[in-house]
Amino acid sequence: MPASLETPSAMASPAPPTPPATGAHGVVPATARSVLRQALTGERRGRRLAAASVGLTGHQVAEALIPVTIGAVIDRAVATGDGAALGRWLLVLTVLFGGLLLSWRFAARAAAHVAEHGGHQVRMSVARRALDPLGTATRTMPGELFSLATADARNVSRFTHTLSSKLAAAAAIVTAAVALLLISVPLGLLVLLGTPPVLVAMQYLSRPLERRTERDYASAAKAGATAADLLTGLRVLDGIGAQPHAARRYREVSRAALAATLRTERAQAGYTAANTLVTGGFLALIALVGARMAARGTLTVGELVAVVGLAQFLRGPLVDVAYFGSGLARARASARRVAALLGTPPAVEVRDAPTGTPDSGPVAPARTAVLSFEELTVHAPAGAAGPLTGVSLRVAPGELVGVVTEDAAHARALLDCCARRIDPDAGTVRLDGADLRGTDPDAIRRTVVAPPRDTALFAGTIADNIAPDGPGTTARTIATALTAACADDVVDALPDGPASTVGEQGLTLSGGQRQRIALARALATRAPVLVLHDPTTSVDSVTEARIADGLRRDRAALTTLLLTTSPTLLAVCDRVVWLPAGRPQAAGTHTGLLTASPSYRAAVLA
Repeated sequence: MPASLETPSAMASPAPPTPPATGAHGVVPATARSVLRQALTGERRGRRLAAASVGLTGHQVAEALIPVTIGAVIDRAVATGDGAALGRWLLVLTVLFGGLLLSWRFAARAAAHVAEHGGHQVRMSVARRALDPLGTATRTMPGELFSLATADARNVSRFTHTLSSKLAAAAAIVTAAVALLLISVPLGLLVLLGTPPVLVAMQYLSRPLERRTERDYASAAKAGATAADLLTGLRVLDGIGAQPHAARRYREVSRAALAATLRTERAQAGYTAANTLVTGGFLALIALVGARMAARGTLTVGELVAVVGLAQFLRGPLVDVAYFGSGLARARASARRVAALLGTPPAVEVRDAPTGTPDSGPVAPARTAVLSFEELTVHAPAGAAGPLTGVSLRVAPGELVGVVTEDAAHARALLDCCARRIDPDAGTVRLDGADLRGTDPDAIRRTVVAPPRDTALFAGTIADNIAPDGPGTTARTIATALTAACADDVVDALPDGPASTVGEQGLTLSGGQRQRIALARALATRAPVLVLHDPTTSVDSVTEARIADGLRRDRAALTTLLLTTSPTLLAVCDRVVWLPAGRPQAAGTHTGLLTASPSYRAAVLA
């Protein structure tokens, strides 16, 4: 019976694990070793892992004793014609078979529990880090996160089977060696002295495989991330005729991933061939020495049968132990990728402000709030050609203020500072006078809603997307938000109204429809402060005018900041701030700036 414990996942249903301890700023101090250790022994799984190892060791030891027992049956019962001895030895065989079957059964259950719960804990750690309000200093694409939470978590958890089966295989080798020593000292020494070089050779051969495996999974994750990215923008690509370019881009990434996979598979095949050659040659040597000893009369028939049986049996444990390097390589490669995510520094930090100052204390949810920037500076906004510097602005309740930037990356930086997805390098963002830098991002986001520009809808109904909290948002609120976002006609055109499903990522809707539903979702929060970045880029001019009027009415008593170059939206703003090259240059009404600033006019009317 094979030593592997690859069993159906139904054997153990994973339970949510206790969150792992975190270091400063919410970052888990992770290494590949700590990820493996947590998956194998966290949540008191070490006991079950030990039970699995002991059970499988019992199975392997019993299996190793079977050829020895058969040899004893031949020498002590068959050769002598002793019926009573035959019965006794057959009873011993029955006990051995029963013991190895029961040992494997309980070992399999224990190992499945460890693997399933350990894999679940790795997935939860990945999800927890990906959803951490503090964010990550380096951006990880959704496809990469999916790969980490699936393929890499599976590889880490499968090391449970690798470790327990290899420990059992080592015990089987020791048992077989002892049996061979008792039968013949030269044969026993051959096994004891020959096994270490075989294992060292296999470990050495597994090193290139480990490196290639890590590159393989990284390439596969990149291909998955690219596919997810392109699928999300499929309608846009179709509309601008960029599908051939996108297809070429995906083919390049996909072929690179395929080439990496083929290199890894070739390395695995070479490792398998070398493994078979080395272990097979070693076993053939054992059988040859035993046969020559039997021919000289130094071994009985039963002992020869036992030696040949042990030699055949040893191939399984030897291959298992030799493949430990391959299993460890895959687990380490995946664990390193998981550890890299868990150890990624946060995008923002939470630190306590001095007590007794206006900056101290958490941001409490309020019905209205004042948002202000004081000399805000971001030295290197992602994707920007230059810095964002010296932005000072105050938006009070009831105001609708527009900000126009030449570079969309500067607008994204302002948006992310408002939501504390990033912190400014200099200056402050304040909410009712409190510096956001000393506040938990979760607390801020209960007052400030600043959704990313990219529209993201979830599988489910329109109502589910607009009011993800369910009962917390009334039907009247949803209807009001739909009207303000000019999305009521979208809902009316669907057969089930707000209960109509939108498909995965909302792909059953057009780009403009998705954008209006996303805007309605933001408006339905009734957030004291709402920051929107180009909320109408995918709608026609008539619809945009209706949305502008709806925004003005819906946010009449609340604080609203619009980051846009749309003249239709800017026309309904109370004030507009013009930031060419990332620096404040002028402020006033949209009409006034059109007259006074040629650069502003060129930016919004281009």
